[in-house]
Amino acid sequence: MAQHGPAVAAGGEENATSRRPLLYAAIILLLLMLALSVIGQSIHLQPVALLGLPMTMVGVTVLVLVLLYLAAPNAQSAPADPARDAVTAALLPAVAVDARTGRIRAANDEAVTVFGRDHVAPGSPLSGLPSVEAREECERLLDRAMQDGETQTHHCAMRMPDGDTRCMRLIARPNEESDSSLVIIGFGNEEADEIASGFARIQERLMSNISHELRTPLNVVMGFSELLTTGTLGEMPANQLDAAQECHEGGERILRLITDILDVGRVRSYYVAGEETQLSPPEMIRRVENLLAGQARRQHLRLELNLQPGLEPITLEERAFKQLAYHLILNSMDRSSSGGTVRVWARREGADLLLIISDSGVEMRGDIPPQPLPELSATHTENAPAPPFLGLPLCAYLAGRLGGTLTAETGDEGVHFTARLPYERG
Repeated sequence: MAQHGPAVAAGGEENATSRRPLLYAAIILLLLMLALSVIGQSIHLQPVALLGLPMTMVGVTVLVLVLLYLAAPNAQSAPADPARDAVTAALLPAVAVDARTGRIRAANDEAVTVFGRDHVAPGSPLSGLPSVEAREECERLLDRAMQDGETQTHHCAMRMPDGDTRCMRLIARPNEESDSSLVIIGFGNEEADEIASGFARIQERLMSNISHELRTPLNVVMGFSELLTTGTLGEMPANQLDAAQECHEGGERILRLITDILDVGRVRSYYVAGEETQLSPPEMIRRVENLLAGQARRQHLRLELNLQPGLEPITLEERAFKQLAYHLILNSMDRSSSGGTVRVWARREGADLLLIISDSGVEMRGDIPPQPLPELSATHTENAPAPPFLGLPLCAYLAGRLGGTLTAETGDEGVHFTARLPYERG
């Protein structure tokens, strides 16, 4: 990182030099205006008679602002920090630790909220977070994650800013994508996990009620409307037949909407793989947009679709594709401020389908590695537990389940999250 220092300093000095003539010109103009004002007062001529009071005020204000801008130091964009990028993508409170020194290199906002800014500041020792009794366990957890190259979990007593201790679940994962010396440690709260599990159970019951109370009777109604439109129950006048066909088509739209809600809202659907079918990416994306349109309006956001005309169908697990598109768009909506725009692209590039979601949130870059969901045990046949991760980690899991990858890149139009899905899976 030290190599970037001279380059940034030289760039700032060169930019300041190029602005020096403008600074001199602004100073000369300001001095001329002051001199004009003094001369006018000496001959008892008010500035209003010289330039007019409005012009005088506007001219002085503009010159002062120009001076402030030209004299300000040149802001340089900071070089990419893999530690910062890694913790920003984490949903839980997380810190990036240098395994060689045991010191924190970066922390996300959630970790700052839980532990306090001073305890997770860059350069702080990781040993300052756990209690005295749990320090050795945390150090061993860090060593195992580096040596085995796999995710390690352990429960430790962590010190809070108010002096109390809280038992938290530590999840240590080596960051092999950009810096092999980094270990990302997430902190799970047992109380929050229990609340999330309770919410998942309530959500699952709601989805079951939607399926039983809405979809089942709707299928019955559509069955009778199909008998009417096909003439099975006898011939009908043309106007009645048109009404029956409209009723049947409306029922099909409602049924698709209910199916989409169940696919993205039912917790168990994330654990159970569905069948692969040939699907139209533009149609699936428009159906997901229909689910999120109301929330986008409430957040004063605009969803903009840019779908390649004539995009070929792809054979994928339909439910997982809808879940991936839904959570990617939802993630960008959460990252966007009111009045912003979330853009969705779908196009083919070689042998891959690219699903790209862009927003104007915090800068991110690099691969987002998938994480496996735990196996669903027999005790969870009725009520599946909440997925242990949401947001981008869940999107990365879904992209991996479809045989693809998920990456983030910051460009001129904001942050682009790209899911690359193969048309043919080997």
